[in-house]
Order: sequence, then structure tokens, then C-alpha cells
Amino acid sequence: MLAAILMLAAAAPSDAPTATVVARLGQTVRLADVRVTPLQVIEDSRCPRLVACVWRGRLRLTAAVGGARVTLDDGIPVTVRRGHLLLVDAEPLSQRGEKIPPRAYRFRFRLQR
Repeated sequence: MLAAILMLAAAAPSDAPTATVVARLGQTVRLADVRVTPLQVIEDSRCPRLVACVWRGRLRLTAAVGGARVTLDDGIPVTVRRGHLLLVDAEPLSQRGEKIPPRAYRFRFRLQR
């Protein structure tokens, strides 16, 4: 039985998430060997908490990733050194559509190998 469990563990997909980190605008974080610095919110049209929306909206962000400037869209992976970087989400989410101050954002990133 133990041998079967070990074989299943060894067969786990190699694209499993290796790390998740949180960063504010201007803060550099590391995901394995990839440095990520969120620079500017381009668009935050996510559906507010207390509003019924037909479309969930989206979050777009400019970031420095490994020395290059890239645009990250929430939920869409970007190919980076030996993996894929994903902007998972951001907090806070507006309550009724009010503008969020840039310094209040906390972005969650994931690196998948």
C-alpha cells in the first residue's frame, strides 16, 4: 500500500503550483527564481461585492518580471523562466464600485512549473 502511495506522489503533475506570494505596488517579491514587482493598475473593472453583475470584470496590471515590463491579466498565465506566472487576484474588492486607492492593493501571484 505504501509503495502505491509513493508511486502516485511521484506521478504528481510537474505543473503544480510551486509558490504563491502577495505584493503591493512597488514591492518586489520572489517566486522561486523569478522577481515580480507590481508597478501600476491598468484596469480594475471587477464586479463589486454588493453589486449584481452580468460580467465578472477583470484586473490588469503592469509589472516588472525578471527585468522585463509585462501586462498581467487576472487568471491568464504569462510564460516566464521555466514556468508560468499568474496574477491570481487582488484585495481589496470595492463594495459598490468606489475607486480603490493604489496603495491599498495587495496582489497575489502564483508561479506554476
